[in-house]
Amino acid sequence: MRCLAVALLLVPFQEPDVPTTPLHSNHLVGQTSPYLLQHAHNPVDWYPWGPEALKRAKAENKPIFLSIGYSACHWCHVMERESFEDGKVAAFLNEHYVSIKVDREERPDLDDLYMSAVQAMTGGGGWPMTVFLTTDLKPFYGGTYFPPLARGDMPGFMDLLVGIDNAWKQDHARVQEVAASMGKRLAVEYPAAPESALPEAEALVAAEQRWLRAFVADFDPEWGGFGQAPKFPPSEALRWLLRSARHLPEAEAQQAREIALTTLQRMAQGGMHDQIGGGFARYSVNRTWMVPHFEKMLYDQGGLIPAYLEGWRASGDPALAAVVRSACDYLLRERRDPAGGFWSATDADSEGEEGKFFVWTPAELEEVLGAEDARLAAAFYGVSARGNFEHATSILSGYVEPLKAVADAGIEIAGANAEEREAAARQRIESIRSRLYEARTQRIPPLNDDKVLTGWNGLAIDALAQAGRMLDEARYTDAAVVAAEFLLRELRLPEVPDSEQAGRVEGVGGAAAGAQAQSRWLRAWRKGKAQHRAVLEDHAYLCRGFLSLFQSTGEERWLNHARELAEIMVHRFWDEQTGIFWDTDGHDESLLARLKSPWDGATPSANAVALETLTMLHAFTQEERWRTLFERGLAAVLPMIERGPRGFPATMLALPLAVQDPAVAVVIGNGSRDSLGGWRDALYAPGSPVDLIVFRSSAAPDSALEMYAKRDARDGQATLYLCRGNTCLLPQTEPQKLRVQ
Repeated sequence: MRCLAVALLLVPFQEPDVPTTPLHSNHLVGQTSPYLLQHAHNPVDWYPWGPEALKRAKAENKPIFLSIGYSACHWCHVMERESFEDGKVAAFLNEHYVSIKVDREERPDLDDLYMSAVQAMTGGGGWPMTVFLTTDLKPFYGGTYFPPLARGDMPGFMDLLVGIDNAWKQDHARVQEVAASMGKRLAVEYPAAPESALPEAEALVAAEQRWLRAFVADFDPEWGGFGQAPKFPPSEALRWLLRSARHLPEAEAQQAREIALTTLQRMAQGGMHDQIGGGFARYSVNRTWMVPHFEKMLYDQGGLIPAYLEGWRASGDPALAAVVRSACDYLLRERRDPAGGFWSATDADSEGEEGKFFVWTPAELEEVLGAEDARLAAAFYGVSARGNFEHATSILSGYVEPLKAVADAGIEIAGANAEEREAAARQRIESIRSRLYEARTQRIPPLNDDKVLTGWNGLAIDALAQAGRMLDEARYTDAAVVAAEFLLRELRLPEVPDSEQAGRVEGVGGAAAGAQAQSRWLRAWRKGKAQHRAVLEDHAYLCRGFLSLFQSTGEERWLNHARELAEIMVHRFWDEQTGIFWDTDGHDESLLARLKSPWDGATPSANAVALETLTMLHAFTQEERWRTLFERGLAAVLPMIERGPRGFPATMLALPLAVQDPAVAVVIGNGSRDSLGGWRDALYAPGSPVDLIVFRSSAAPDSALEMYAKRDARDGQATLYLCRGNTCLLPQTEPQKLRVQ
């Protein structure tokens, strides 16, 4: 049973209400994770992952009961109510086990490791994750949710605890044998990186034609997406399809665009898209994107905003740009911590019911809007007396065109022609949307997980910087800048001794590489406290966020921060032998194995994003040290892509930037931000092939950065400097006459 549940939040996480003198308190009381705090007053004697719990297990020779979940997980809440708040269950756990709770969002390294074990044992996975470990941390039994009493083929949780305890005491040798075998399976071996070079541009196009077939084969032409149900938003795949369509032969290009644009349009129309508040839920339980699990994750917004921007750029469809704006507005309005970062997630449940915050009945519409506007709202958003969700409630959708909804509601709209009536209908529906949103804010909201995660904020920074740059919305870029400055201030530790570093890679060079110390990043922050060593995804996603800010602002500080972060990433995570980055830096001795994850999951592969950032750094700086790394790394993943391209679209996105020098467009303004507008429109028009675009509002001809040196706004006009590697076109001052290589 998978638990992936989160939803819209309007207020920060509140500490669980407990009596002045709670009946129970455990070792989670001092934690900051909202998920761990939810369990801090269970009668189970929970520990956080750390030396105290691990030492106790060894000293008392007790198996470890490891439970991993996250605050927005519906079935995590269910298992807590059914089992972890049960005194009998807690007493047995406390006597026979050492119980450890982990927030998977704070410790993705532990989650990935033990999820691999559960999947190997059961063929599936999800949350809550339930794993039993030996005292040397090797898993020997696992699963996900267990009901309190046996149900179907699932054993009851108490029966499971008794059975595991009996096996530990009566057949300990067998337990150790299973654990040893599983421990070996978790240490995945990768072959040495191949010495072969990356393909030439023509060979890459041929490969992309082969890879496209895997997406075509599983595409749902009616509703978009891939497969049947449940459906998850395939953000990276959509971006790759749209990018590859620019250079594929026309027949394949049309296929790629159709898959991507159909999916983007259908997702935006369905109930997975929050029609009145903006942003997207985690996934749809049905084929039509209609019924979501109502949770909202920051990382989904960070992936879908760039995908919709890519769709808008490819098609010019203003509806896709509107989806971007509503998602960005949602982030700015509801997801920002006062300190500057972005919160991680919201729950699916409120008042004990999944989705209650989001659904409507005709009577509720009429109470807010009055009779006539309620009819129009019902016609436009698909609300009926029968409902399309539980308890005769309706999830709002956006399948109906405004003029049709007006006609269906029996309402007259004034206007001299169809265009004026269309505009009037849209204006009236926007007024309805705004009033419904205000009314919804008065409801009891779902739980907000208000921790700030470095990597997920990196995705949000990248998304907002892209939206600000492409749609000319300075407030989105400004919010991204504030978040980046917050992370630099709160989650970057001062320089640490060289002994803290996991190792160095010869030939990387640079100031940080030759220094005796580097900064160290942490992963999670809440209420002024930062903790947990940053993993690869934190470094890679944030590095790309910094580079996106450099593109949007032209400020060299963001390029410098990206360069510093890339150097740290390479020194601590790069594996020279395989050409694949490690997921962790190797300093946590309690991790049973150090993993690599070159494939995409719910988020893009951190390995892929790391390689992409190196290609971008090379393009912006022409420093050859980056080329050596990304060529080796991409060559290492190519054989995996050939075997299963659906799993590697983020890596496939980076390949064109590596097989030949990409075009880099630098626009130097005349001192005014407004002077960049003409070039913005030209460079982001449908059909423009340039991806690496840097806007700077004023010249910096004395800069040490080659792309700025001796370049200014010619004749007081914003000027485009377009280069591919070391070959440049003459400066251009007329956007309407854009020339590209």
